[in-house]
Amino acid sequence: MAFSLRRSMAWMTLSQGCGAVLQFATTVVVARLLTPYETGVFAVATAIAGAIALLRTFGLSNYVIRAPAVDRDFLAGVFTVNIIVSALVAVLIALISLAGGKLLGEPGVRHVLLALAVVPLLACLEFVPSSCIERAGNFRVVALVNLVRNAIGSAVILAAAYAGHSYMSLAYGQITSALVAVAVMNVVGWRHASLRLGLKGWRDIARYGIDILTTSGVSTITQRMLDVVLGWMLGLHALGLYSRAAGLMAMIWENFQVIMLRVAFVELVSQRNAGHSFRGSYLRILSVSTALLWPAFGGLAVVSGPALRTIYGPQWVEAAPVLSLLAIGGIVTTTILLTWEVFMASDETRRLAKLQVVQSSFSLVAFTLGCLGGIVGAAAARVVETLFNMRIYRPHLARMTETNAADVLPIFGRAAVLMALAIAPAMAVMLLHGWSPDAPLLQVLPAVAAGMLCWLVGLWRMDHPLYREIRRAAARLFPRLAAPPTP
Repeated sequence: MAFSLRRSMAWMTLSQGCGAVLQFATTVVVARLLTPYETGVFAVATAIAGAIALLRTFGLSNYVIRAPAVDRDFLAGVFTVNIIVSALVAVLIALISLAGGKLLGEPGVRHVLLALAVVPLLACLEFVPSSCIERAGNFRVVALVNLVRNAIGSAVILAAAYAGHSYMSLAYGQITSALVAVAVMNVVGWRHASLRLGLKGWRDIARYGIDILTTSGVSTITQRMLDVVLGWMLGLHALGLYSRAAGLMAMIWENFQVIMLRVAFVELVSQRNAGHSFRGSYLRILSVSTALLWPAFGGLAVVSGPALRTIYGPQWVEAAPVLSLLAIGGIVTTTILLTWEVFMASDETRRLAKLQVVQSSFSLVAFTLGCLGGIVGAAAARVVETLFNMRIYRPHLARMTETNAADVLPIFGRAAVLMALAIAPAMAVMLLHGWSPDAPLLQVLPAVAAGMLCWLVGLWRMDHPLYREIRRAAARLFPRLAAPPTP
């Protein structure tokens, strides 16, 4: 079956939609069972583990996806490099667990790190089948596997949290999710499953891996270092508050990335292999994405206080300004959407690596200075970082996608109008109540609903590409409603 962008996104949307509901429900329950301090323990442990795990960011799955051709020897070589790196990461996490516990005077950090050391060893066992399935564009299988692993992982987290396992319940959930992924992916992808070792093409793999390690690895270690810096400067309670707001934003981004960006990368690679320009695909994806994300992030920035109070409880209201600022940063970030994917598909990984070093250096300095102003100052520093990123990446995106300001500014203009329509009712309610997190839900929720209706009307009046996609999907799901009346 030929690769279909719409069909792939439909499957990923179904999977991530269900997964988002599960994840959201899980975080709500866990937030009421765990204190901010316990959340901070897990956050700092994952920050340390993530910093070490940068070694696994060789991007070898994408190396398989973008390869012109693959055979058994090729896959054996990539698998061998992957398992060596994964084993090294596991050992380092286990060794650093002792230092992690002493660094913050919290033995819980050591316990979480020891548990997380198992995850990279498990992940490497699903590498070959999952990479080959995604390379073939079979996102139906990818979507279903993600749904199963998320459902079982969430169930384990909730069961462990109710049983009183505190922060360890989150670690148990990650381990279970990895185990399920290994089992299911090797069953459904049995044709690709292999533990065969080899060294074919290791030089090319190493060159590619070093570029991606510099890019994704530097980004990963920087993000984890920011968590450690915040926890060290402001304490674990502040880190717990910040991580709750950042976690909600990450949940939105991660689900969107799985739905849109993973599929978009396969689309861009297919365009490159066919000798076509990225221009059409890039502008279409950018238009649909901004029409979705700008109103969503804008609305989240407006109702952050009532949202946190209602969803997680009053103890998390202090994180509302952080969530609002991070949502504003998300709006800016969407202006350079597909940066990583375009660079990768264009085989400009070396240039991307150099730009990532510059970006990460700026981020670390800005965030550290921002922490002097508390968690709100730290969040404001992230907004400054997104503006800096837009400045350094946008010219390269324009070059590789053969686009210019005249192409993207109308897209951003339409997204801004849609965002204004979507947030206006909720903003009026929040202003009426002095922007208080105690604004009554009986007023906030109808305002949000009214904003969504205004957004839909705006899409219709603009005849926006997103509206046409919604209409096309509705026609496929409800053909009788879409069919013209018979005379």
